[in-house]
Amino acid sequence: MRRICRAAGVPFDIGTEDLAFYQQLEVPPPTLCPAERQRRRLAWRNERSLYRRTCSGSGRGIVATYPSDAPFPVFDHPFFFSDNWNPLAFGVEFDFNRPFFEQYGDLRQHVPRLLNYSLANENAEYGNLSSWNKDCYMCFEADNNRDCYYIEYSFRCRDVVDCSFATECELCYECVDIRNCYHLRHSLNCDNCSESCFLKNCIGCKNCFGCVNLRNCEYCFFNEKLSPGEYQSAVGELLLTSRSAIASVQARFKSFAQTFPHKYMHGRQNEQVVGDYLNNCKNARFCFDSSDLRDCRYVCNSERIKDGYDIDSYGGLEGAELVYECHSVGRGAFRVAFGNNVYQDLTNVWYSDGCAHGQNLFGCISLHHAQNCILNKQYQPEEYKLLLRRIVEHMTNTGEWGEFFPMHLSPFAYNESMAQFYYPLTKEEVLNKGLRWREKDARDFREATALPADSIVQVPDSICSEVLSCSATGRNFQIQKPELSFYRRLALPVPAMCPEQRYSLRMNKRNPRKLYWRRCAASGREFWTTFAPERPELVLSEEEYLRRIM
Repeated sequence: MRRICRAAGVPFDIGTEDLAFYQQLEVPPPTLCPAERQRRRLAWRNERSLYRRTCSGSGRGIVATYPSDAPFPVFDHPFFFSDNWNPLAFGVEFDFNRPFFEQYGDLRQHVPRLLNYSLANENAEYGNLSSWNKDCYMCFEADNNRDCYYIEYSFRCRDVVDCSFATECELCYECVDIRNCYHLRHSLNCDNCSESCFLKNCIGCKNCFGCVNLRNCEYCFFNEKLSPGEYQSAVGELLLTSRSAIASVQARFKSFAQTFPHKYMHGRQNEQVVGDYLNNCKNARFCFDSSDLRDCRYVCNSERIKDGYDIDSYGGLEGAELVYECHSVGRGAFRVAFGNNVYQDLTNVWYSDGCAHGQNLFGCISLHHAQNCILNKQYQPEEYKLLLRRIVEHMTNTGEWGEFFPMHLSPFAYNESMAQFYYPLTKEEVLNKGLRWREKDARDFREATALPADSIVQVPDSICSEVLSCSATGRNFQIQKPELSFYRRLALPVPAMCPEQRYSLRMNKRNPRKLYWRRCAASGREFWTTFAPERPELVLSEEEYLRRIM
């Protein structure tokens, strides 16, 4: 089946397997193309914007993803999970004279929300979508970390700073897509590497510098094997304690890496997949940054999902099954659709937000351990089923059934959501769509009180009390004391750019979530890849790539 996206006006295909999935959930096929469906979901994801405010219940100072001008109350964790309030008290009856989304929008204005979706942290309040962290700062979508700063999509790490997509790593800095690494710096797509710097696509390497596509090597400098003494001398001559020296090496390494062949996708142990950064997936099409997927389509940043379509962010050992059109669906979810931050042990939940541990919920907000509820109002089981059937019929007639929440209902401005990161718009474009735009806070762009020295040996302790300005954006930032200790420990220069700019630069080192139909440069085999045709790298099939590096 081919359709024309009602938002972008571009054609998109719906396959036989897709139709079977929609029929299983009893929902109509989508009216938006995959990109516009994801844009709509990501408009509900404020991943990185944090605000100081007070808890609406306790009055305690908190750091939340909702600013102080949010129309609904915002509670800290102790108050939210206490008996001091009851989300069912906000319940309303469904009005069949009004569209559902309009009624849901009214309910959203009043029901209290949790300050963020992080749990069980210790000294790690600055972050979001991160849990079980200790002594961490500015960690996003990151769990079970210790002494980490400015990381995202990273898990079970220790002493890691400015890294993205790191798993079980220690003492690493400015790395992207690394696993089981120790004392690794400025590297990409590496496994089990240690005591190394500027590596790309390496596995099992130790004491290597500026190397690409190596396996189980030691004392290599720009892919040349050296003696230990020669290696130490070559690295020592680079004087990597200064930002200027590092920038020079970065430029050299980037050009060097482009001369090597690259596998058409990043990942391992996959079968019948289309996408990138996938591991141990089977029959996963147009998916990214995920692992252990089975029979999935359009899934990102997720793991252990079976029969899932259009999901942005999932995590949990318990897995999820039969989930559709959700932003952040949680562990133990079964038959959950059109949900936002529906995060644990939910069954038969539709069009709900911030709910957990429940079943048979429709259009509900902030409910926990509830069942048979519609718009936060409790019903008897049979009454719930009858009413739900009427609502589905009503939403079918209004054209709402099968559509995710509209972007204009999101509690976040478009430019503070992840939609702006993956699908950027100008302020004028955002306003023309009837969406909100949040202006930059002038207090974040004060004149700097100090400039960070080029070399770490020139940086005094007082830098932690100074206001710095990003050399790229002018945005203010500060150096934390444990952060400075980390830089000194690894002889790293203090950054001159703010955390958000460093994050953007890291993410830009990864391939974008856009696929191209290309041929292997060696065998002619065709495949989908995120390497654009105009890029300089030699792109190979997995078989040809392994033949050249083994």
